[in-house]
Amino acid sequence: MRPKVHYFGGQGIGWALDEDLEHARRSVEGRVLEGSFARSPIIHSAWWPPLLQAGGRGLKGKQVLCFADNPPAFYLTRPGFEEAAARIDLWIARSQEAVAQFQELGLPVAYAPYTVDPSVFHPVPQEDRHGIRAGLGLAEGDFVVGNFHRDSLEKDLSLPKAQKGPDVFADLVEEARKSIPSLKVLLAGPRRHWLRGELQRRRIPFVCAGETPAGDDFRVNVLPREKLNRLYGALDCVVISSRWEGGPYAVLESLLAGRPVISTPVGMASDLLGEWLYSSMPEGAALLNRVASGQADFSRLRAAALESHSTGALGDALMRAYEALPASSPTLTRSMASFLARGMSRIHPVFRKPLGSHPRVSGVMEKVRSNSKELRGVAAKAASIADAEKTTR
Repeated sequence: MRPKVHYFGGQGIGWALDEDLEHARRSVEGRVLEGSFARSPIIHSAWWPPLLQAGGRGLKGKQVLCFADNPPAFYLTRPGFEEAAARIDLWIARSQEAVAQFQELGLPVAYAPYTVDPSVFHPVPQEDRHGIRAGLGLAEGDFVVGNFHRDSLEKDLSLPKAQKGPDVFADLVEEARKSIPSLKVLLAGPRRHWLRGELQRRRIPFVCAGETPAGDDFRVNVLPREKLNRLYGALDCVVISSRWEGGPYAVLESLLAGRPVISTPVGMASDLLGEWLYSSMPEGAALLNRVASGQADFSRLRAAALESHSTGALGDALMRAYEALPASSPTLTRSMASFLARGMSRIHPVFRKPLGSHPRVSGVMEKVRSNSKELRGVAAKAASIADAEKTTR
């Protein structure tokens, strides 16, 4: 019998969380039955905060799976994680780093890879690449690096988003330009305000693909994936500078687009990039010099990513997770109770039943909040994330 699953918790804006759910649906198409929230014994959420809104009454009797859109170390800095951890029956981690952190916290976890569509992300022909670069005002001899991450905080676009490390990116390209004077930066996507200002301040040449309003540009600069692939084609190297990540998708997008990519050792990057990871400015600059000198062959990494992070690999992993759950179809009475509880929870929080609190997670979170000097492992990583967010605001 096919598992009956309700996919839950997207944002409805076509961004990463919505893509996660869409990829999940496609990967198991024909192998599961999709049902309503009330009638489905399995709830698969894109992330954990919406589960808090659903409440204990709405989730009663259901098996709950949740994608980990960030590593647990980040969640330890967020109120409510201890409650979500008490209720989620299985976390779906997207990197081996996240798997290890969930295991350290004693939380049930399975691994399922990220995936992107190879019909959308693929190498562009060389003649198209020349045309794309010319259209952006880039010269033939320019060594073009960049990424398409949001680097500014939503609530204050003058501040950097600590997760994406735009300050790390600026330091790295400034260091690399000492030996690669032709280096230019290509930026695209929404909320690039902080990095645009910082590159300008440091007099590092850059080009923005898209509009550059002073206010929030989220609605005008979210790019169709096909256009994003063409912009990858204009790059000589993708530079990921994040301090922590659930993915990022840019690792897969870059590889499938046939572009060299270097990254800090975070999330999925650590699973895929091997020798192309850096942990310091000299290491990152050395990798960019290798790419600029023509000593970069990413074909093997691309082939490995196409296999290990395919739609089939994702679907098989999710089916193993669904089929391992002791889920049974809810009775009509239970379905009606879930339907009513879900509806009432939307009206007012008073109708939500708390999900409880995971004692071990709650204890670790308290140690992180107290800024203890004895932190180790995932707790120490959580403290470093909290410190990074403080120092970039």
